[in-house]
Amino acid sequence: MKLLVGIPSLDFVHVDFVECLTRLIQRLKDDGVDFDVWICKGTLAHVARDKVACKAINEGYTHVLWLDADMIFSPDVLDDLRFCGKDFVTGLACSRRPPFVLCVFNHISDEKGCIAYKMADVPDEAFEIQGCGFACVLISVEILKAVMTRYKTCFLPMKIYGEDLAFCVRARELGYRIFCEPTVR
Repeated sequence: MKLLVGIPSLDFVHVDFVECLTRLIQRLKDDGVDFDVWICKGTLAHVARDKVACKAINEGYTHVLWLDADMIFSPDVLDDLRFCGKDFVTGLACSRRPPFVLCVFNHISDEKGCIAYKMADVPDEAFEIQGCGFACVLISVEILKAVMTRYKTCFLPMKIYGEDLAFCVRARELGYRIFCEPTVR
C-alpha cells in the first residue's frame, strides 16, 4: 500500500484534528506504512478533492485516506477501515450543523434526495451503502482513476448533491460498491 492522506481545507484546521493527525502519522510510521500527507488548502472543496485525486493518480499511490480538517479520529483509523477489506469504505460521521444526522445514506435519488441511516438502524458489521460524506473515507486509487477517466472529474457537484455524494453517484454508476465500517466513528 502506498497511501496518500488527503485533507482538503479552505483555511484553518482544528487543533483537535491536528492532535489526531499527529497520532495517526506516528502510528503509520510505527507500522511501516508508505505514506504522505497533503493538506490541500485555500480552494473550494470539490476543487481540492479533485487536486488530491489527481495527485494520487499521477504519483502512483494505491489508496487515499480522506480526512476532513474538522474531524477527530483514532490513530487506528486506517487499520479499522482496512479491516473490512473493501475498496471504498467510510466510517460513521455526523453532519456539521443541526439537525446532526449521519452522513451515511441508504437512498440517493434525483427525485427524493438523500435518506440518511439512523443510528438505531446501523448494523454492527460493515454494510453496503448508497453514498457518504467524505469526512473519513479510505478509497482505492483505481476507483478514482475510473471515475476521472469516465467523467473528467471526480468531485464536481451535481444539481442536488455536493462533491462527496456526486462522487458516490459516479462511482456507483461505474459499478463500484460503497461500504460503511460502523466501528469507525
